[in-house]
Amino acid sequence: MMLGTSKIDRIKKRLEASEDDIILAEVFKLLGDRTRYRIVKILTEEGEMCVGDLASILDASMSAVSQHLRVLEMSGIVAGRRMGQMMCYKPLFRHPKVKAIIKLMK
Repeated sequence: MMLGTSKIDRIKKRLEASEDDIILAEVFKLLGDRTRYRIVKILTEEGEMCVGDLASILDASMSAVSQHLRVLEMSGIVAGRRMGQMMCYKPLFRHPKVKAIIKLMK
C-alpha cells in the first residue's frame, strides 16, 4: 500500500454515507438518463407541464415521456395529476432530491 493505514481510515470515515450523500447518489442515478434529466430541467424551470407538451419539446413519443415521468413520480421527484384525458406533472420543490437537482443545475 502506498497510503498509511491512518490515511486510509480517514478517507473511509469521510466516505461513510450521510443522508446527503445517499440523496445525491439517487439523484445521479435518476438523472443518468438524458431524457429524464431534460424532463426534470424543463419542469424545474417552467413548472407544471402535460405529457404531450413535454413530448413535443423533447421530440419524443408520449409513451416514452410517460415512462420516464412514471420513474420520476415513483422516486418522489414529480407529482402527476389528471386534467381530463391529459396527465400533467410538476416538480415537488420541497423534496430533498429536487432541492439537490436544482442546486446541481445552477
